[in-house]
Amino acid sequence: MKYNQQRFKNPVLLWSESEFQSHVMTLAKSLGFTQQYHTADSRRSNPGFPDLVLIHGRTKKLMFIELKAQAGRVSPAQESWLDDLRLGGHVAEVWRPSDWVSGRILQMLRGGGSNARA
Repeated sequence: MKYNQQRFKNPVLLWSESEFQSHVMTLAKSLGFTQQYHTADSRRSNPGFPDLVLIHGRTKKLMFIELKAQAGRVSPAQESWLDDLRLGGHVAEVWRPSDWVSGRILQMLRGGGSNARA
């Protein structure tokens, strides 16, 4: 059953993208993702490149993550980057605050899941 954000009004669903990013990066670091990259000023980057690149210190697992506020939209350029990264065999996902609530983000950072489309 899909999470109904209007019915439950979980405050996590109201996180801004920057609040969400802060929580994700803190969790990733606590789980061993020692290398975290986020472009400080995306105006000088290729359009659509994912928000976060995470590398686990021990396993060297590499993840490309596009973060969106709950109602945020994924642009065609972002979809193109994510699709190409997936075709290359990488984990490339879109995460939203509802994924935090469902436990999906924790599961992915702990090594579960696949590089399926989000």
